[in-house]
Amino acid sequence: MMWTESFTESNLAALEAAWQRLAARQEPQGVLLFLAEGGGWSVDALNTWIALRTVPVAGGIFPRALAGRQVLAEGGVLVAFDAPFHVEIVAMNASPSLPAALTERPPATLIVLLDDLSPNVRPIIETLYFELGDAPLYAGGGCGSLSFTQRPCVITPEGMRQDVAALVAMDTHSSVGVRHGWQPLDEALLLEATASDGNVIHSLNWRPAFEVYREVLGHYGATITAENFFTVAKDYSLALVRPRGELNVRDPIRVEGQSMMCVGPVPPHITLTILHGNTASLLTAAQGLDAAARDKFTARGDTPQGRLIFDCISRALFFGEGFAEEIARLVPDTLPTAGALTLGEVACSGEEILSFYNKTAVAMLLG
Repeated sequence: MMWTESFTESNLAALEAAWQRLAARQEPQGVLLFLAEGGGWSVDALNTWIALRTVPVAGGIFPRALAGRQVLAEGGVLVAFDAPFHVEIVAMNASPSLPAALTERPPATLIVLLDDLSPNVRPIIETLYFELGDAPLYAGGGCGSLSFTQRPCVITPEGMRQDVAALVAMDTHSSVGVRHGWQPLDEALLLEATASDGNVIHSLNWRPAFEVYREVLGHYGATITAENFFTVAKDYSLALVRPRGELNVRDPIRVEGQSMMCVGPVPPHITLTILHGNTASLLTAAQGLDAAARDKFTARGDTPQGRLIFDCISRALFFGEGFAEEIARLVPDTLPTAGALTLGEVACSGEEILSFYNKTAVAMLLG
């Protein structure tokens, strides 16, 4: 069973009061905690609070938290489970190592909460899939701030951390849906990342990256400069073109000289394209997300007990005041639901490889 308690103020008094309400219903065996960055959180105060817990707690600080259909700019949501889970903390370095507890007995479900501003997102994703494959179903997202300033943002049983991934291993059954709704500007437009380093693209087709990007957008009537880059680029994402044609969205967030910084890694020499979307295409994708996850779940004859949502913050920025329409489609019923608006999404539904996404919505149903 999964149950939730939300709160709307970013302070320990509100958090502790929500914890007491949560525990009064039933003693939890493990708790996820999604905090909204608004209002500011003291890392030291959170460390003290976490140290007093007697059950494992994992989660993160995100641009926004989700409690049912409510989007929280401050406060957060506690998500309790009546079955125990364990949390592994893995350092995000160039060669991450998974603990034997995961590799020797992969869980049915793995929730991945990582520091999005670490330069080593790609190695942790690749290591997870190389060592665990699709034995678990995965969902999760990137913790961090819209200021793109790195600080401790991943909640672990050992306290607040940065440059780590908290891996929440559960034996419960789950199903995952992944959708984005963005479409290529031009099916024939293919670009090669001829020079890239981590999440920074230096050149496209052997020319300065921003010069190429600006030129392409100009052909479609969009004027982009270093000053308005974030405002315009949120409507024109990049996408990694996978061998089977899948599009893995990358969100360009800043230009530095002629280089472009993205949310998430861009491997050298990978093929890219440029995407565009509209509210109709994004809402259609959101509409089908819950059904995609539910169909897989009910095929086993199971009934979901809760839902976790990891939806990209850039989708909320794209929709603006109309974002409630997307939330209504992601949360179509009264099933207990919680999650976050993330800086990048992690998912593997068993039908594709584990990937780190941008501008994508992920839903996980839990039994």
